[in-house]
Amino acid sequence: MKINYRYGSPIKERLLVLEEPGRPLAFDADRGFVVEMSSRHNVASLVEAVKGKSPKEAAAEFRRLGWEVMASTIELADGKYLDRTGEMIEKVAEQTGIHFPHRLQRYVELSIVGPRPLDRWNMAVSTLVELRMQVFSCALLKALQDAGVPTEGTPCREFCLAGFQAAAEKCGLKVQMVLEKSLPGDSVCEFCFRPSEGEKGGP
Repeated sequence: MKINYRYGSPIKERLLVLEEPGRPLAFDADRGFVVEMSSRHNVASLVEAVKGKSPKEAAAEFRRLGWEVMASTIELADGKYLDRTGEMIEKVAEQTGIHFPHRLQRYVELSIVGPRPLDRWNMAVSTLVELRMQVFSCALLKALQDAGVPTEGTPCREFCLAGFQAAAEKCGLKVQMVLEKSLPGDSVCEFCFRPSEGEKGGP
């Protein structure tokens, strides 16, 4: 079938190939990724790791756990469970030289989907100058509260921010990260990511 293009036809040599004969191309996270991430970093074990610790000790433990979760996310997402979405994001970054927000966003999303698949969250903004994520329900925060771990001031922010920083470093990006709103006071944890001054979205 011939397609009539209103504003001119595309240049064939510049089109990205989304189909390869004989090879299935999945554009969704593998269920095995969620199973393996939940097994490695289940919420109950994360809570046990900070129970009974002083605020300073808990903050350090949250940071360590955040780095570990993101390390596992990157390992599995770029290895055993690399899907077509991941391949295309890397290919586009290589071809355009633009790494923010797409590469960072992929790791951030998968680091939530893996160990906390039932969380409710949304990417409210995703542009070349800003990435904004809203988390409306968090299994980790609820488990901390249920276990009697103090959550005033949202100390678990250290967990998220440490993981996100590890993802930014993996992407070769210098990014300013801020938690602008937090559960439960604001009914949402809202994280804002912006490339540092002079950063052009890639290493």
